[in-house]
Amino acid sequence: MFDRAYMDYHEDRFDDCSFLVYRDQQLVGVIPGNIRGDAWYSHGGLTFGGLLLQPKFNRISVVKEVYDVLFSSLLGQGVKTAFVKPVPWIYHRVPAEGEIYALNALVQKSCITEVTTTVDLKAEVKPSSLRIRGCKRALKAGFSVAQSDGYSSFWEILSARLQDKYERAPVHSCEEMVLLASRFPEQIKLFLVEDGNGDPQGGTVIFEAGNVAHAQYISATAEGMNSGALDLLFLELIERYRNLGLRYFDFGISTEDDGRYLNEQLASFKEGFGGRSVVHHKFEISL
Repeated sequence: MFDRAYMDYHEDRFDDCSFLVYRDQQLVGVIPGNIRGDAWYSHGGLTFGGLLLQPKFNRISVVKEVYDVLFSSLLGQGVKTAFVKPVPWIYHRVPAEGEIYALNALVQKSCITEVTTTVDLKAEVKPSSLRIRGCKRALKAGFSVAQSDGYSSFWEILSARLQDKYERAPVHSCEEMVLLASRFPEQIKLFLVEDGNGDPQGGTVIFEAGNVAHAQYISATAEGMNSGALDLLFLELIERYRNLGLRYFDFGISTEDDGRYLNEQLASFKEGFGGRSVVHHKFEISL
């Protein structure tokens, strides 16, 4: 996610202001960021941002020191407000929530919390009978799941669904997603649910990051929704990533309006696969 080849696909939209963190001329961490006006964001073009430290420097005293120096530097550049959305703990290789503590101690304006739904692939939480019935219905209808490069077909389904339900377009264009998938074929994958005629009825774009498989986009046709296409899709993908040895399957957030509104129906759908809540933090700090 912090790879330059990923970040720079939309470099024309953001005024980059990322930092490399050194101690005694040794690189110890990175912080992706961009500036807009008198505000600094980590990062406006990424799902998450915040401080990424090498393991031996992942100590709360170091985290506090880095942010003290960073915010002092930003203040000297005329920045008045910093927005930071740290990487959630499910993506950590080792416990690293000292950043949450350090930022919370600095907050003078607000801390936004959003909720994602994540399946612990090593836990014994079983899918609900509703999701299992939907899967059986899809199989009976002749549906099947396969990895695909048919991004244009999926984007038609996704775009139509988002426009109809929310009157908005996907964050990424189809061309952008194809570009990213070509740059990161081992991390970005499309899975489609096809009917007996081979026509796509639903799908999801998965971002693989360490021990996490994250569903970046999810959508289905009306026929797919009625036939349990997404139930089949996610039960198969959860089993796939469990067998591959990953730890978490993350469905993404179910909140809107900066976390103030919870889409309970969407959260319930995700929880039906055995998912449970993980909180994302977003800090607004006056410098």
